[in-house]
Amino acid sequence: MFFDGNIFWLLNGIIFVLVAAGFKAFADERGWVITWWKGLLAVVWYIIFSMSFYTWGTLIGEQFPAAGFRLFLVGLFTSLVLGVGLWRLMAINPKSEA
Repeated sequence: MFFDGNIFWLLNGIIFVLVAAGFKAFADERGWVITWWKGLLAVVWYIIFSMSFYTWGTLIGEQFPAAGFRLFLVGLFTSLVLGVGLWRLMAINPKSEA
């Protein structure tokens, strides 16, 4: 199945690199200061977001499509809530010491 093979993880890694490069350009354009812990939180958010798709596909393969879809929706809702909080956190710039 697609989600069990190495192709899924290869594509997931390629998409991650593209998302990370796009996020870096987006953050620079908006003037956000990205520290190491903000970057780590963004990576954790991306893992939660991508794992919601992975669990959905796994449960479809295990013949539990309804449970997979519900878990997918819970994962997307969690990603949405955490994404809004992360967006607000990223927009906070440290105060300059003058």
